[in-house]
Amino acid sequence: MTVEPSRVLVVGGGAGGVATAAALLQRAADGLAPVDVTLVERSAEAGPGLAYGTHDPHHLLNNYAGRMSALADDPSHLVRWCRAQGLDVTPETFVSRETYGRYLGDLLDGLEAPAGSRFTLLRDEVVDVSDAGSDYLVTTATGAVLSADVVVLALGNPPPRRPRGFVVDPARFAVDPWDPVLVDRVGPHDRVLLVGTGLTTVDVAAQLASARPGVTVTATSRHGLLPLHHVVEAPGPAPVFTADGLTLREVLAEVRRCLAAGADWRCVVESVKAVANELWTGFSFEDKERFTRHVARRWEIARHRMAPAMAEIVDDLLATGRLTVVSTAQVDPASYDLVVNCTGPAPVSATGWNVLVDNLAVKGMLWPGPFGLGVDVDVDGALVDADGLASRGLYAVGAARRGVEWEVAAVPDIRRQAARLAAHLAAAYVDPVTELATAVPGTP
Repeated sequence: MTVEPSRVLVVGGGAGGVATAAALLQRAADGLAPVDVTLVERSAEAGPGLAYGTHDPHHLLNNYAGRMSALADDPSHLVRWCRAQGLDVTPETFVSRETYGRYLGDLLDGLEAPAGSRFTLLRDEVVDVSDAGSDYLVTTATGAVLSADVVVLALGNPPPRRPRGFVVDPARFAVDPWDPVLVDRVGPHDRVLLVGTGLTTVDVAAQLASARPGVTVTATSRHGLLPLHHVVEAPGPAPVFTADGLTLREVLAEVRRCLAAGADWRCVVESVKAVANELWTGFSFEDKERFTRHVARRWEIARHRMAPAMAEIVDDLLATGRLTVVSTAQVDPASYDLVVNCTGPAPVSATGWNVLVDNLAVKGMLWPGPFGLGVDVDVDGALVDADGLASRGLYAVGAARRGVEWEVAAVPDIRRQAARLAAHLAAAYVDPVTELATAVPGTP
């Protein structure tokens, strides 16, 4: 009996889209269910996306190569790929983001569909999705209308939010920190203000200091906290950290107990990270609100750390006075030659950054998630609409899930989501005759 493959259309060809397509095809190769995957990417180069499209050698991954495989069932895949490219990479290496972008592009180019399945890469932009009842109708910018049983939104991160309270002359304001001509806007001895103190600020500061040795850079944020440092060797977790029914107060008390007992703080972070989404799900609304207000920034600087080589650059810039970090109350934007927006991405549910998101929101098919941090989804990643109902075949991976889960946008999180979604879809679309046959021992 011939089984028609389920049709899955993946919107976005960055890390989330590549990981999702790879996971779907791997599930099909395992013989669970055939699949017809179409990945739609608007840019000329699929794979790197915005996050890994940089060509500056100072821009490194903020995680060890041994943890950055895009494939959930093959943790050493990135390290092997790098070595095959002639790169001296170990599981503890922090490879450049450009290298990782090439890795994703090569992985995408090498995707092969098993017998009975198909894979298509389409250079276009999805601008609308409509529920036709039996399937979804997907409209692209070129006017094509595609049909699919399932649509997966792998949209990545929106552009940075415009900083509140900053009145800056547009001629001296850089909205996009990843603009290829950013360095060209900086004079040899300019004073540059970076709004934000996260990893984007670290990357931009290193880039500008290298290209313009005479510039002075000020980074500012409400908390004035830079990301902490990675160590050369990847830390393991501290003793097992349970997630069963703990309140935020109890979690913080356990963290303090581990640190007082002599555990390395990085190991404690690894232990908490392993159960972070379970902890978040178990928190009360009040605890989640307290976390986002009072703990989130402290968690982020410890969770998303600087690569050792980048930390050395930043430490040198701080020691020589070429980089200073101050609170927002201490700066006057008008006194700087250029102000760069490094505040971090807006929520995926924000309007105005993506035509598809806007159209889905107007229809009520996409709704802001808890605390306005992302998009509302159920436990399987299916979008929840304005009436609180989960869609039958419209899913999200990556940053869109923030709020329903907490750890969602790093590569290990994305590949986990992709693998679970592939398993969920394979179970949903498995052929009942095949399922019955494999369940009966000795059935030919």
